[in-house]
Amino acid sequence: MTGSELVFMCADTGAVVCVSGGGAAARVLVFLPTGETFWASGAQMRPDAVRVSAMAALFTAPARIVAGEPVAARQVPLSIAVALEPAAVDLALADDRPERVTVVHATGSIAVGSVIYRVEGTGWLSTAPAGPVVQRARAVFQDRSATFAVRHTAGTAGAVMVNTEVRRVPVEQFAVRGQAGVAVHRLSCALGGRTPRLVTGEIRDTLQHLTFAEPAPDGTGWVWWSAAPFVFVRSGTTGLGLVEHATRKDAHSEPSAPVDDLPDPY
Repeated sequence: MTGSELVFMCADTGAVVCVSGGGAAARVLVFLPTGETFWASGAQMRPDAVRVSAMAALFTAPARIVAGEPVAARQVPLSIAVALEPAAVDLALADDRPERVTVVHATGSIAVGSVIYRVEGTGWLSTAPAGPVVQRARAVFQDRSATFAVRHTAGTAGAVMVNTEVRRVPVEQFAVRGQAGVAVHRLSCALGGRTPRLVTGEIRDTLQHLTFAEPAPDGTGWVWWSAAPFVFVRSGTTGLGLVEHATRKDAHSEPSAPVDDLPDPY
């Protein structure tokens, strides 16, 4: 997959890892359940493996990174060595967009300084979206099923994995709510056809989310992208995942309005 993005979750350690792109411009995020968040670049990602060896910025509270500006956070050595094994065939997420998704198993290690975490989990591997993403949610559940939902400016799309089969599903509902900054704090999403299954989620730790601000590709304003690990529930089964939210702003230093799309009560 060209321009791949990977998000995988380790059920044993509770780590959530997000890697997008490749090379020096890659975006690498590691969320640990201890409340620590690590941001680095320089990932090497192939269809069968991900490798990172870089100095990473360490955050223990909500943080914002601005493209082109120095990061004042403490720097620590971060290395990731994870082998990827396909768990299903890939498929097009929507007929009108080239984005493709599949599910992979990930095994390996994450080292932060002298501390090594052995990780084993499942995640979503996808191509970079063709258009602006407003929200995206990726989750893996305890019964080994998984869900993927995205809301673009042009509409929604979703996928579900049950056993080893990944299939496209319509997204009947995609609602989010934020409390501070641009991070999403709660989510409600209905996936499926005749009998949609409701997936709900809440941010795992309100102090653990990261926002990245960069100039918009068209040169007008800024794009704020945020990500946070979530705990999900679907039909009584719990899961772990990542929720992303992107919005446009006039400036990277502008205070942000809360995201509030969920009806009351939620």
